[in-house]
Amino acid sequence: MGKLLLITGDIAAGKSIFSEILSKRYKITVYQKDTLKEVLGDTIGFHNREENKRLSDAAIEIMCHIFSKVVVTGNSLILESNFHEDELKKLHEIAHNNQYDVLTLVLRGDAEILYDRYLFRMNEENRHPVHLSTSLHIKEDFIRTAEWIRNENVIGDTLLIEATNFFYQEDPSILKQIDAFMEGQSGI
Repeated sequence: MGKLLLITGDIAAGKSIFSEILSKRYKITVYQKDTLKEVLGDTIGFHNREENKRLSDAAIEIMCHIFSKVVVTGNSLILESNFHEDELKKLHEIAHNNQYDVLTLVLRGDAEILYDRYLFRMNEENRHPVHLSTSLHIKEDFIRTAEWIRNENVIGDTLLIEATNFFYQEDPSILKQIDAFMEGQSGI
């Protein structure tokens, strides 16, 4: 039976990095919304926040499409994004209809620390323009968005991970739980 590992949660919690670590650990493909959105932004372009939002929506649709094609092979897959409930429902429906097990890793951290990390990424790293069209550099907007994300209903089996620092990425107890899921053991 194939496995779908979803990684979601707070902005600047290290979701993309963790998805790459797990992709290497399990030797399975990972698709990240931000990477797909960057390709779409480079190809299609955008001029305002609304067009940027449509790029995000399209990236999610591409991820759902990819998963719907991967299920034919029975291969496992990792998808990473700050998923919304309706997006999770769509992925879970595809998984259910194709006998895939799903585990969602939910990364949460201290909003103040994540805000500082977000600012560092925006100011010190060479971030793609598709990530720069929000007002999240304003602390109140960042905190409000974090609260909104945290109020999203995460369906199915979940593993809540404390992600204020990056220690979780090598935490043996967390990796053991993910290993158990990937190996088909119950009791996550």
